[in-house]
Amino acid sequence: MKTELIAINAKYIHTNLAIRYLYTYTRASHDVNFIEFTIKDDITRITNNILESKPDLIGFSCYIWNIELIKQIIVEIKNISPSTKILLGGPEVSYDVSYWFNSLPIDYLISGEGEYSFKLLLDKLTTNSSLSEIPQFHYRQDKKVISNISEYIISLDELNSPYRLKNDIDNLSNRITYIESSRGCPYKCSYCLASLENHVRYFDINFIKEEIIYLMNHGAKIFKFLDRTFNARIKYALDLFKFIIKHHQKNCVFQFEITGDLLDEEIINFLNTFAPEGLFRFEIGVQSTNELTNQLILRNQNLEKLKNNIKLIQKGKKIILHLDLIAGLPKEDYKSFIKTFNDVFILRPHELQLGFLKMLRGTKLRKDAEIYHYNFNALAPYEIIDNKDLSISEKKKIQACEEMLEKYYNSHRFDKSINYIIETYFQFNNYKFFEKFGLYYNLNYSLINHQTYDLCVRLLDFLATEKINSFHINSLIIYDYLHIQKTRPKIWYDTQITKQEKRTVFGYVVKHQDFSSDFLYRYALVEKLTINPENYEIGSFYLVKLFSHKNQDILIINKDNLEN
Repeated sequence: MKTELIAINAKYIHTNLAIRYLYTYTRASHDVNFIEFTIKDDITRITNNILESKPDLIGFSCYIWNIELIKQIIVEIKNISPSTKILLGGPEVSYDVSYWFNSLPIDYLISGEGEYSFKLLLDKLTTNSSLSEIPQFHYRQDKKVISNISEYIISLDELNSPYRLKNDIDNLSNRITYIESSRGCPYKCSYCLASLENHVRYFDINFIKEEIIYLMNHGAKIFKFLDRTFNARIKYALDLFKFIIKHHQKNCVFQFEITGDLLDEEIINFLNTFAPEGLFRFEIGVQSTNELTNQLILRNQNLEKLKNNIKLIQKGKKIILHLDLIAGLPKEDYKSFIKTFNDVFILRPHELQLGFLKMLRGTKLRKDAEIYHYNFNALAPYEIIDNKDLSISEKKKIQACEEMLEKYYNSHRFDKSINYIIETYFQFNNYKFFEKFGLYYNLNYSLINHQTYDLCVRLLDFLATEKINSFHINSLIIYDYLHIQKTRPKIWYDTQITKQEKRTVFGYVVKHQDFSSDFLYRYALVEKLTINPENYEIGSFYLVKLFSHKNQDILIINKDNLEN
């Protein structure tokens, strides 16, 4: 019997860990293969590719970002090959089992962890045995759906490396490599599927260490740990941090989901002292600073300790911080969310992700939706439309804020200018800047079609409507624009530099830097600034940007130094 496991990822750079575990757990005893696609691939191409090997059983790994596409593919497959059996698994289909059987022509469904149940299913199908004893398994029989909800908690020691596959390992250098060092979550947040995973257990730490070394030696660069709370066991986390610091290879990045208020100061101080800058990336879910909201969603969070830990991490300047907020939680009205945003934005994380509540199948909050008058989309990812405390119009305002947050803050294309604008003109309400700008942007421009220079002009246009006209902001936007450019870009602004000033600046650079005059005239661009982007000192400065394949330096020169 031939089986194809199918992953449909959000992007090509993503890898699916689940089907790799299923594959390695069963390949020794069964004819199993796996294929990965992306949600942007054509449905017909995906279907034809899957059916090309004429599989008897096709298993789909299902998530909120791919389920709508998978639904269409299943219908296509059954139309072309009605006898082919369809198996679903993954977090999206582990709940509301009857819904999936009633709405799709599927044959089997595994809820929860799948390795043991999947192997037992293949064993039973191969020997034509009864399926009734397979745990966490649901199937059609005589037009009825039969379910066995008993659990089987597999020992993690039984699982082999999901990556040591000859045809797979060489393709990981340009993709994200996902790792589990634990399964389950100790918390009960009512909006999260992880709250339903009761059994927290850990992989042997030596297995994880061997896996990291093996993957780095085969070119993997970006590692993302899928642990729900990586630092739940402090000693385990610290041991892995120390190991990674000692053995990491050049340009590797390791990302972890961290519970911020559980962080131990010993760990933070250790990382601030010994970790190379940029090696670690922490994703911390703050979600809300409203105490009542946190109580209602069963989220215990020591906000003062969380903020202090974040500040301590920021002080070390070693770890990339990604903080998460969720708009639309119970009793988090528009005014309260603005406070949450400002409470967190003032911490200046490297990235601040503003998401909207998703009413995931199986979660307590979805079951309690009527209590808070939630309206939400029927199709995945089930984003809320409004609720008792947040109207549609208020949600649209927050969406406008989120769009500008992504374009102008998280993109890091405007670090100097956005920081100056907020600190100078919107210091007491950071949220206000992003929302007002977002509403202006939506009214006047397309959200999709833009180049970086368009974003520069649009920011200046918005500031003009706010009666904010500053030579200093203009200088900072020019700096930000040129700073990120790899080749000589389009000049959208009126240059202020004269030929004589250019000669003087180049003469100064030749005298103080290891560049020739010929090199500068060929590869350098000079602009005049009224503010120093490095410290916001007001004065007269010159920016020298180099565009060559060997050098991308940007120099800031004080005019006073030229005269001296």
